[in-house]
Amino acid sequence: MSILVTNSADANHYFKLNQRNLQASIKKLSSGKRIVNGSEDPGGLAVAMKMNASIKRLAAAENNIQSGISFLEVQDGLLETVGNIVTRISELKGLVSDDPLKGSDEKASYQAEFEELVNQFDAIKVMKFNGVDLFSTNGSGGDTKTISIDDTGTNEITISVSDLGNTALTTVMNAASKLDPDAGGTEVTNTQINSALNWVATLRAGNGSGHNRLNFMSQSLSLQKVNMVSALDRLEGIDIAEEAANMAKHSILLQASASMVSQANGNRDIALMLLN
Repeated sequence: MSILVTNSADANHYFKLNQRNLQASIKKLSSGKRIVNGSEDPGGLAVAMKMNASIKRLAAAENNIQSGISFLEVQDGLLETVGNIVTRISELKGLVSDDPLKGSDEKASYQAEFEELVNQFDAIKVMKFNGVDLFSTNGSGGDTKTISIDDTGTNEITISVSDLGNTALTTVMNAASKLDPDAGGTEVTNTQINSALNWVATLRAGNGSGHNRLNFMSQSLSLQKVNMVSALDRLEGIDIAEEAANMAKHSILLQASASMVSQANGNRDIALMLLN
C-alpha cells in the first residue's frame, strides 16, 4: 500500500515540474527572451540590464546629435541669407556710386532697399531654434553649445553659435549707414562690405565643419548602437526552434505525468475499496 502512495506523490511531483517547465517555455517564446526571471541567470540579467541602459543612452546621444545637425542646418540657411543680403548691398553700393546718370530719386530708392535689408538682418540676428539663440551678437567670435555624444554622458562635442555681432557686419548694417556719401550719415564703403562678406564666408565654413563632424559622430553612434543591440540579443535572446522543441517536449511530458497522476490516484482508490 505504501508503494501506491509513493507512486502518487512522485507522479504529482513530476506533473508540477513539467507544468512549471512548460509555463517557462511559453513565457520565453512569448517574450523572445532567454532570461525571463532573475533566478534563471542572475549574472546574465545584470549584464543585460546594463547593456540595455547603455543602448538607451546611445539612442539619446544620437537624438542630441540629430538636434545639433538640425540646428546647424537652420543656421547655415540663415547665414546664406545674410550673405545674399551683403551681396545685394554691395550691388546697391555699385549702383549708387558708379552711375552718374542716377538722380536723387533713384538713389533714395536704393537707400530704402538698403534699409529694408538691414531690417531683415536685424530680424535674423535674434532668431531662435526651439528657444535657443541661433546667433551670438557679442562681437567676440561667438558662443558654443555642448552635446552629449556617448553612452556615459561624460563626453561632449561643441557646436558653434555664429557671431553676427562682428565689427565687419555691424559696421555695414549700422542704422545710420548710407550708401550715398552725399546723403549724410556714415558712408558704407566697398572695403567694409568685402570684410562683411569674408566674415559670413568664415562663419559658413565653420558651420560646415561642425556639420560634418556631427554627421560622422552620428554614424559612429549608430554603429555602436547596432553592435550593442546585437550583443544584447545574443545574451538574452532565445533560440526559437530550440525553445519550441522544449515546449513540445514539456507539453508531452505534462500530459504523460497528468495521466500518471490519474492512474496513481485510481490505484489508491482501488486500494481503499479493497480495505473496505
